[in-house]
Amino acid sequence: MVRKTVISQLQSVGEGALGKLAQSPATRTAFQGAIQVKERGERFLHSLESIEARLGAIEKRLTALEKARPKRAAAAGVSSSTRAARASAGKAKPSA
Repeated sequence: MVRKTVISQLQSVGEGALGKLAQSPATRTAFQGAIQVKERGERFLHSLESIEARLGAIEKRLTALEKARPKRAAAAGVSSSTRAARASAGKAKPSA
């Protein structure tokens, strides 16, 4: 007669426990829920990656537009001191 070692006994008990767990409806439900959570997480990450790619493209376009666009004050030929003088002249009108 062959003696079972402690490890082989634990192995057979573990296999039996796993077999019972696999047949349990609660285990199946939990496993299906875990798979659904994993799939939702993957979809979420994929959508974040696509948003990140779109944001990168928008940032590049914005940078290009900012470099190409001249400053308004320089383009209009009006300095800030001239604008301040015009603004103060408009306020100083006497009331009749």
